Amino acid sequence: MARVEKGADTGGAKLTLSAIVDAAIDVADRDGIGALSMRRIADELGVGAMSLYRHVDDKDTLLQQMSEEIGRRFPYPVDDPGIGSWRERVRAAVDIDWELYQRHPWVVLAYSSPRHSFGDESLRCLDWFAAGFLELGVDIVEATGMALTVWSHVHGVALVAVSDDLLRAEKPSDRPDGLEDLIDGRSTVGAPHLESLSDYGAAPRLRDPRARVEDGIDYLCAGFEARAVRS
Repeated sequence: MARVEKGADTGGAKLTLSAIVDAAIDVADRDGIGALSMRRIADELGVGAMSLYRHVDDKDTLLQQMSEEIGRRFPYPVDDPGIGSWRERVRAAVDIDWELYQRHPWVVLAYSSPRHSFGDESLRCLDWFAAGFLELGVDIVEATGMALTVWSHVHGVALVAVSDDLLRAEKPSDRPDGLEDLIDGRSTVGAPHLESLSDYGAAPRLRDPRARVEDGIDYLCAGFEARAVRS
């Protein structure tokens, strides 16, 4: 249970926004975002549910605060002079964001909404990230688009990777993974090109989420450089 600072509020405990956000993150980490409710958070803190509304307007506002806090826990190295080039910034952003999504899967859903993904902390990170692409000779519009494209790619792969945790299905489906069956040579679905995947030793890489992130980043970076040449 999250700790509440001692004080004069709510029966001898001083409730703070920080304590509420920490408790909400704990709930979401353990049980998924679907388990998040003001009542559940109040129970975690050992206070009445109505006392939460003195600090946060509603659940959506709370989710915004949670997203901001997670961003603060996984900061970009904006003050590190050793990370300057656009490729170094891409590498830092990918590594940090991937770790964030693995440790806090619910953030994948939260960041699907612009209301939750473009808070002050995220915008400061985006400013640093986009500035790196200016090195390619593009303007700030294209640079920001490149940064957002990297974000979208990592976010999309993460969504697939953590989907089971997000869904929290009581009974997982028994339906087989069609791509896995193709790669392992167990399926004939009338897709001759895909059925030939079983002949390639590298094919299992297609089912490794982190490998798909890395391959996609390589494709994107090659495209960014080609785009800059044409500009």
